[in-house]
Amino acid sequence: MQYRRVTLGRVGLDGLAMFALSQLVTVATLGLSLLAVWWQVRRVARGACRPQVVETVLVAGMQLDAQCLPPGYRLRLLRALRLLRRHPQARVLVLGGQTSAQGPSEAAAGAEFLRERGVPNARIRIEDRSTHTLENLRHARDLLHEENAGGEAPPPAVLVTSRYHLARALAIARGLGLQLQPCPAEPGRGGARGPVLWREAWLLHWYHTGHAFARAFRRRGMLRRIT
Repeated sequence: MQYRRVTLGRVGLDGLAMFALSQLVTVATLGLSLLAVWWQVRRVARGACRPQVVETVLVAGMQLDAQCLPPGYRLRLLRALRLLRRHPQARVLVLGGQTSAQGPSEAAAGAEFLRERGVPNARIRIEDRSTHTLENLRHARDLLHEENAGGEAPPPAVLVTSRYHLARALAIARGLGLQLQPCPAEPGRGGARGPVLWREAWLLHWYHTGHAFARAFRRRGMLRRIT
């Protein structure tokens, strides 16, 4: 698998144009549009993990630190482990490609973490072709559809990720037509404050701007990338 670092250059010309437009919208609204998105990110981040039905658990990956799991990723995997132990019929799909120059993919490292703690290989599936949230969730959607082709629609999968990341991940999932049950990794609200929420709000504002522009002007190429 080829290592690919996520950069602005990889988002394409449309993505860069929407990045610029997003900044213009922020300025034109005197920052109110960004503030509204920040409030959404904060509200979602402060929620509890209360899935109604647990059949499939999606675990969002995180860039490895010198081939080691960063603390935030360990929290995501530990939350998934608790869900799997509580619901022995459930399976897990670990997301994340190779975003470090050496070592395994995020998904492979996460799967090994779960195996070492007793989760059988038959309950684990990985998606390791992607390097950012949009790709993660698009590929996850395709895998879930493959598993349930021709069958009865399953209950929404449970998405486990960091509190600060939940709002953006859920918004992207809805854009892809994927309904998910949110489950924050952290037991408390420690991940629901600080500068990281503003970073997520900035990224989510960018996504909302691009999505609204593509739908309003029927930009099919853009819509294919984000829906």
